[in-house]
Amino acid sequence: MKASELLTKTTEELQTLLAQKRAELVEQKRSLHSGELANPRSISNTRRDIAKLLTVMKQQATAAKEEK
Repeated sequence: MKASELLTKTTEELQTLLAQKRAELVEQKRSLHSGELANPRSISNTRRDIAKLLTVMKQQATAAKEEK
């Protein structure tokens, strides 16, 4: 997931993606502890995606606040 792709999305779409990624992270952690996760690196990638989403959401909120 690239930040440039996220910049074109609305706040609602970003919130939906954030909820999906957080649920995915919980599932990955559960799988890791039960020994079912094939690629432990995917947890790091999901955490990075969550950080990107939060960053873009913060940028949009700041931009909207400055417009007012």
